[in-house]
Amino acid sequence: MRNLLLFLLLCLFHLASAQEFFILRGFVYNEDNQGLPGVFIRVQNTGEGVSSDEQGRYELRLQEGLNRIVYSYLGYESQSLDIVMDEDKVQNIWLQPSVNQIEEIAVRNKRKDYSYEVMQNVIDHKDSFAPKYNTLKYQIYIKSKEDLIYLSKKEEELQEESLLDKKDSIPKMNLYEAEITYHYSPPNKFKEEKSAAKALGSQYSLFYKSTTEGDFDIFDNLIVVRSLSDNSFVSPISNTAFVSYKFKLLGSYYDGTHKVYRIKVIPRKLGNALFKGEIEVYDEIWAIKSIQLEFPKRALIKYDEFSLKQEYGFVEDHYMLLNREFDWELKTGDQINDGHCIVRMNNFVFDSTYSKRFFGAELGRVAVDAYEKETTYWDSIRPEPLTSEEQAFIRYQDSVLSYMNSEEYLDSIDSLYNKITIPKLLWIGQGHINRDKKTQWDFAPAINLLEPLAIGGWRISYFARYYKKFENRQHLSIAPFLNYGFRNQDLKGNLFLGYMYDPIHLGIVNVRVGRYFDFVNNFATISDIFRRQNFYVQNYMSFLHVREMFNGFYFRTTAEIIDREDLSDFEFAPIGDSLFENNRPISFENNRTVEFGVGIEYTPKQLYIMEPNEKIVLGSKYPTFNLYYKQAFRNIFGSTNKYSYLDLSMRQLFNVGVFGTSEYLISVGKFFDTTSLQIMDYKYMRGGDPYLFTPAMYTYQMIKQTFPAFDWFFESHYVHQFNGFIGSKIPGMRQLEIKTMGGGGFLYVPERKYQYSELFFGVNRIFRIGREHLRLGLYYVVAQSNTFGVRNSLKVSFEFYNQDKNTWSF
Repeated sequence: MRNLLLFLLLCLFHLASAQEFFILRGFVYNEDNQGLPGVFIRVQNTGEGVSSDEQGRYELRLQEGLNRIVYSYLGYESQSLDIVMDEDKVQNIWLQPSVNQIEEIAVRNKRKDYSYEVMQNVIDHKDSFAPKYNTLKYQIYIKSKEDLIYLSKKEEELQEESLLDKKDSIPKMNLYEAEITYHYSPPNKFKEEKSAAKALGSQYSLFYKSTTEGDFDIFDNLIVVRSLSDNSFVSPISNTAFVSYKFKLLGSYYDGTHKVYRIKVIPRKLGNALFKGEIEVYDEIWAIKSIQLEFPKRALIKYDEFSLKQEYGFVEDHYMLLNREFDWELKTGDQINDGHCIVRMNNFVFDSTYSKRFFGAELGRVAVDAYEKETTYWDSIRPEPLTSEEQAFIRYQDSVLSYMNSEEYLDSIDSLYNKITIPKLLWIGQGHINRDKKTQWDFAPAINLLEPLAIGGWRISYFARYYKKFENRQHLSIAPFLNYGFRNQDLKGNLFLGYMYDPIHLGIVNVRVGRYFDFVNNFATISDIFRRQNFYVQNYMSFLHVREMFNGFYFRTTAEIIDREDLSDFEFAPIGDSLFENNRPISFENNRTVEFGVGIEYTPKQLYIMEPNEKIVLGSKYPTFNLYYKQAFRNIFGSTNKYSYLDLSMRQLFNVGVFGTSEYLISVGKFFDTTSLQIMDYKYMRGGDPYLFTPAMYTYQMIKQTFPAFDWFFESHYVHQFNGFIGSKIPGMRQLEIKTMGGGGFLYVPERKYQYSELFFGVNRIFRIGREHLRLGLYYVVAQSNTFGVRNSLKVSFEFYNQDKNTWSF
């Protein structure tokens, strides 16, 4: 077993060999010239392989010479090809449907159920319903709401009493309405212009407040909705639908003179990527009339249940989506959020003329007065009247909003917030707000004063913050901090000043000045980071400026002056001697650093929505590139240090269809000048911690201690979350909603003649704690290095979900 693992690892290291490689790239199509996502392209003579992306695109790095390439896809005949690689080449492939896997299934089921013939006709004719226009413009009305249901007996009793005592009781709900003009240019260019919006109640779990939250086009082979799930879902009318789904004819009826079939959609396997529901199909023309689909519960991240309904029809002989509805349920403690959203399309205009730059990275724009529309405006645009409960809720919220904007209410709120109380002084923190001047002061509570486990024993600290917001969303923040140690009778502290001067281009200026402790090595492992030798004292003043110069391109400049002192004369608490052996502080001569830095970050074709005075970044399908250069100069303001360092990196998170999501990080760096370089300015390679699986994008699990690199180094990390692609097919794992993850990393430091690589694979499960989501994982790690041979270990991980970015912490 040990030799087998070593052999597998060595396959990963062939990148470092001197053999020449070339790139083979291309597309994999079906018989209708449509790109096939998820095709597995394998190199038969090495066993390596990749999967095609959502457009059917693939890219392989091949050794020089003869290579046999095998293209495999479920429901299609495999195809092999011998290619001699002596240069970079392009090779497109057309796969043919497998008679054994698709036609036999269809023929076998046709004898039993006419639904298969209906669905085959739908699949055969779906290209005939592709857009026949160059551009499209139409109006969208969105109403997303949640009814709040409380399960506790006490709340139920209160509701019953309220209904008995007050007939016009206010419903408990959250509500969002919007009017959008939607522009579309096939196949994938679009832009929304939001002219009106109303948000009442909590907006946390309301779905589809913007068309950018998801594209539910069942005519695509795969449906990807990042705001709902990490998975890609197989459409029930995809080219391989018969491999993934079973169908059953529920009956038929007439819509006017047209016969309509009702087809039940049943997943062949209980997985994370298949729907269940119902499809209605027009006879003879084989157009879909409506769909009702339920998302698999185990694939959802935020919601407990989620379903979709869409209705189609013809407008001026164009086949169009006319209505869309969502239903969801979210349980949090004793509360259920029962959600429903309607999306109505109308006023279709075909083949309008647009400027060349109209469709681009800006996917949405919100009018300046969108959130200020009057009640009469909403009454005029709603396609259907509000329910009595919704009307009562809006009247109540409008009256509350009117009162909350009154001087009387604002003064009372300010008075309540500013009132000095014992709980605020002790536990919560005292504040003072002035709404007229848009300023706020916050003061730390007494519970934060004492630090019993600080450096040198007991210390006392205090901090405060001043914040001012301007009309144009610019804001200023000032935060002083003081810290005093009893054992050494030393006073330390700092002052932070931050100014957001350009909210649209994320332009910020930060200044910090102070005297405080710092780490020698910020990337030390847990076993080393709190040792005395990892601390020193610094007097510093730093400056940071960041601004987006053009879309996706951020420019950063830094400057700092640092005076460093060791802690050789510092008196430490005895507890540190019992925790660590040989726990002595590091010793070095006092020194000063004057450092300047410049960096750029670029994400090509970064997508965004423009709100009034604010830009909301949505991401990109391209990698993010980073370059940062810093240099310390000697004899400037008494500086004693001199060095220069360059770092380049590339990072991307992307979807691999039903197979899951992948993320990688590649970076290289080098010190070009180390004339006078202090230990705290080293570039460290972060190792792992015993039994704890550390963030795989930044650390190496089986390197026991961090170490510095001064010359060129190459660092890479890769993680793939299968998102149930494997676990949903294994009994037990499917019921427990356990998912799988795998990945690896490679580190090469030529100056040390050091190479390290690792592979890891394991399982994880998502737990909900209130509204937070925790992913608990157990992973097996095996690593190989030319210095220690082979190591392996079991490790656990804990990571939280970022609701704002729809991503995990790693």
